[in-house]
Amino acid sequence: MIHTGDRIIEFSLEHRDIYGETKRYALICELMPPKPNVILCRASDRIVLEALAKYSLADNPMRMVQQNQPYFSPKTSFSPEVITQLVIPELDGISAPDVNAYFALLHTKNMQKGEGNSQLQSKIKMLGRELKKAQKRLKMQNHDLRNAEQAEYFHACAEAIKPNMHQISAGQSELITTDYLSPELSSITVPLLPEKSALQNLNYYIKKYQKAKNGLAIIKLNIEKTEAEIRSIQSLISRMEAGDDLDLDCRDNSRVMQQKVQELDKILNLRIDENWHIYIGRKAKENDFITTKLGKPMDWWFHSRIYRGAHVLLRNYKKQEPQPELIRMCSSLAAWYSQAKFSLNVPVDYTQIRYVRKPRGSAAGFVTYTNYKTCFANPKDLRSIRSELER
Repeated sequence: MIHTGDRIIEFSLEHRDIYGETKRYALICELMPPKPNVILCRASDRIVLEALAKYSLADNPMRMVQQNQPYFSPKTSFSPEVITQLVIPELDGISAPDVNAYFALLHTKNMQKGEGNSQLQSKIKMLGRELKKAQKRLKMQNHDLRNAEQAEYFHACAEAIKPNMHQISAGQSELITTDYLSPELSSITVPLLPEKSALQNLNYYIKKYQKAKNGLAIIKLNIEKTEAEIRSIQSLISRMEAGDDLDLDCRDNSRVMQQKVQELDKILNLRIDENWHIYIGRKAKENDFITTKLGKPMDWWFHSRIYRGAHVLLRNYKKQEPQPELIRMCSSLAAWYSQAKFSLNVPVDYTQIRYVRKPRGSAAGFVTYTNYKTCFANPKDLRSIRSELER
């Protein structure tokens, strides 16, 4: 905000602590010569917390700037130039009442766009790292598969060493003898480990044979899983690069992300804007998923009181307070997807996810909650809500 009386710019700041509580501050930039100053205050009572330059009444009889003291604007004779006609352009169809409001809208728009792109790129980069790990794992599994497919060769090597152990001397690098497993009794060249004895070479090939024989089926199964994982990650990356900002957490690994995407694709949902997204769980397992796995502490949760029904999750990307109209929409959806869908004025409880708990060992879909409010809503289905938003 730009003060109208003098050359002062004020910024409103928010900080969320580890307990999820939001604290608001005012950063005041006094740009008047000869001593410009920057002052940090609490937004609620304008108490000074810190300042670039501090001084008492002895330094300036007009006012003081000290920690834990109220902030007072400087008294000056400055008179800003008055512009009789100022045209403020519209921003995305929204008319700002003054210059301060216009800059606030512009800042919010650019910040949200940057944050959205940054989050999307972070998800793509994380998936790219997971893709490289899976490809590296597949390469090692293919190497193990090639070894496993040589089980009969390792068996032949072990059988060839058995009757010739007395002929193997220290430092010998290979053994040329008869292949006793071959019907034609052809010759075979067995590579030896020069640093090992004849018995150690025999045990070496026996172990490789047993591992290859027992692990062939397991290795093939693991390769199939890894290849499926790679295809899934590539599919997620393609969707995100096409602009589909999937509701995923960068802290999850690729397998958890894939499981979430598979669940999300089944769940009814409605994207309101870059700030809000509605999810509706119609089954007990879907209710558990959106409440215990998808929901974050600052998201909002809705459920019809008394009646059994869906858990409705309002994803709160920017950690804001929902507007009353948005609460009404979510309450109407919770009422519709419940046993009271054909009633009127259905009581719907809503609270934040941080106040929702699932008791250990409880049935799917069962939760307890506190710190809630109740809204009376008329049931509406998702199609009706979507039509209202498109008007």
